[in-house]
Amino acid sequence: MDIGVIGLGSVGLFIASQLSKRHRVTGYVRRTEQQNEIVRHGILLDDHKYEIDVKIISELKMHDLLIICVKQTQMDSLLPYIQNLDSTHILFIQNGLGHVEKVNGLNHVLFFGVCQHGVTKINDYQIRLNGLGQIRIGSDQGSKSAEIIQQQLDDESFPVYYDQDIFSTIQEKLVVNSVINPLTALFEIPNGEILKNSYLKSMAKQLTSEAAKAFSLNEERCWELVHTVAENTQENYSSMLVDLQQHRLTEIDYINGYIVKHSKHDVLLQHFMYQCIKAKEMNRLQRS
Repeated sequence: MDIGVIGLGSVGLFIASQLSKRHRVTGYVRRTEQQNEIVRHGILLDDHKYEIDVKIISELKMHDLLIICVKQTQMDSLLPYIQNLDSTHILFIQNGLGHVEKVNGLNHVLFFGVCQHGVTKINDYQIRLNGLGQIRIGSDQGSKSAEIIQQQLDDESFPVYYDQDIFSTIQEKLVVNSVINPLTALFEIPNGEILKNSYLKSMAKQLTSEAAKAFSLNEERCWELVHTVAENTQENYSSMLVDLQQHRLTEIDYINGYIVKHSKHDVLLQHFMYQCIKAKEMNRLQRS
């Protein structure tokens, strides 16, 4: 297939590198600096180098499949480029749920997915794989086309699975992110610390409980997922913490903010975490 990957952060670089083994891949970026770095070095994953075409987003063209890996904060500026394309297949692999509402009006065949690999971005062209996982994709526009795309992307070294209940899976990941991201960002700690500190662990359980109830998900299963992710990525720093450290907007509005906005239950700690990160975000941005 001819595939375009928009957004070459940690997840986008990883997906582009793995798909380049069997498909023609073009990556789209916002900065010419990153474009030049990838042209010069390729994508480096551990000891392996992967070659892809790289273009600036203004050069976006038709592909058999577009995979969107940008942060939620970049969706509004990206949508005009997508809207100008003729009908195509688009797969969104992003944190949070804000994008689902924003893309409902697009005249394209839409798929949604989650990336469960642990990937860290080292620089504009280099990533490190901290833990193997899988990609899960699905659609609310019928299963047949989603299964066809899944079969074309799936590979023994890069498993992609069809998920008939993809939105529950996305919600479960949102629950995990709503716990690990703000706690690690607020206290400036690696992910595993929330399990080692009894006070942080207590807050993590309460955040999990509130988020699970907001989506009518199984609370015990959600806590198991939080525990597993925190344990498997214990040395990693969350993307929210990295965003704050680099004086960038976080995705808090699309994670904890989304839960606060849509929950029919009291989510007091979720709301408190949202306010804390927004305050810290504002402070960092004003100093930059």
